Amino acid sequence: MDDILADLDALQKIADDNGGNRADGLPGYEASVAFVEQRLRDLGYDVRRDALTIPLFHEEGQSLLEIPGAPTFQMGRDFRGMLFSASGDLTARVVPVGFDRKADPLTFPEHPTGRGCVGDMPDEVRGAIVLVQPGNCFRRSQVDTAQSHGAVAIVMSYPQWQPDSVLRPTLIRPDGVSIPVIGATREVGLALADAADKGESVHLKVKTSIEKKQVANVIAETPGGDGSRLVMLGGHLDSALDGPGINDNGSGTMTLLEVARRLAEAGTPAVKVRFAFWAGEELGLYGSTNYVDGLSDGERGSIATYLNFDMLASPNGGRMVYADSNGPTGSDRITQLFTTYFDAAGLSHQELDLSAGSDHYGFEQAGIPIGGLFAGANSPKGSEGAQRFGGRSADLFDACYHRSCDRTDNLNRQLLEEMAKAVAYVTGQLASGAVRVKD
Repeated sequence: MDDILADLDALQKIADDNGGNRADGLPGYEASVAFVEQRLRDLGYDVRRDALTIPLFHEEGQSLLEIPGAPTFQMGRDFRGMLFSASGDLTARVVPVGFDRKADPLTFPEHPTGRGCVGDMPDEVRGAIVLVQPGNCFRRSQVDTAQSHGAVAIVMSYPQWQPDSVLRPTLIRPDGVSIPVIGATREVGLALADAADKGESVHLKVKTSIEKKQVANVIAETPGGDGSRLVMLGGHLDSALDGPGINDNGSGTMTLLEVARRLAEAGTPAVKVRFAFWAGEELGLYGSTNYVDGLSDGERGSIATYLNFDMLASPNGGRMVYADSNGPTGSDRITQLFTTYFDAAGLSHQELDLSAGSDHYGFEQAGIPIGGLFAGANSPKGSEGAQRFGGRSADLFDACYHRSCDRTDNLNRQLLEEMAKAVAYVTGQLASGAVRVKD
């Protein structure tokens, strides 16, 4: 555990020395790559950089959202352009689409009821700023639907967002986004709904740019072991733009580094083990997707399982085990390995379907059995979670998610140790050949 904490301190220093983040395409990410790469080489792993080109998003200058009769809302505090939003400077009426003024901030993140998904947008949005809340679809689907109906902008109000807790969700890719897309607090949503009721127009100004830049995944593997059914572990090395990313996802990647360290000390495993430190996750799973897409059929077939670790030390967290409903055959065996470990250790746990929420997704789509652990992000823990794991039911799993306070002093160190031991156990079972996921 001491080594994990020391490595996390090193990531924190990298962020502090490079503008407060380790985001893709910026100096902090390159320094993180060099740090991980050197550590793995020193341990005797075969290490390479897997280069790819990704789109980097910039929100330039001071974006404006001016609502008649409302308080002054500020970029960063009350709203932000979503990643890959287009630019725009416009004044238009507001059309709420299924906007619920009384949406419960505590339950909404887990049970979104917003409209605007495919086939769910009225024609009256043409020429208007659309006001929505998150729905049961990708936010990009809501944007595409609004654009196809002639909307000039879209503001997505998150009922759980308060001032100074505004995040920067991604629209996955820049292609096809032609209107400004804003993520905003509950208060902004209510003010826009009031403007719509009064028939008042709103001024919205956003200036963005997209820059293509080369980044790299770091891929390392044991020199020996059976490569025909290798075990692969991964987590994303990049941070969000607005913070150092120590829980998200230094906690996952430095746990990988510790497992690599212990594996090297144990000698050659029966099964080859490959570690991946991904780029571009915060922008839209670019690093892992590019990697999987570049594999030949034979290379994909040689990967017996992929384990993903993204946020393992959330301060109000829990022990959640991947159990994706659409997981390829063999995924349930991995889930069982983790739950067996936690049961034996007397630690409560919960199965969770993360869907396309992290870097396991590309492997899942390729038919490779997947598994992993997650400690929770920016949704409220809820009473059931508090009963199961302890902590505070009304608070977020990690209130510093994607924010500048995602630092080493925000970590749940006990939870990180528990999760790291589970990762080591499952990796050991698979690497020893004691457990086969793919027959």
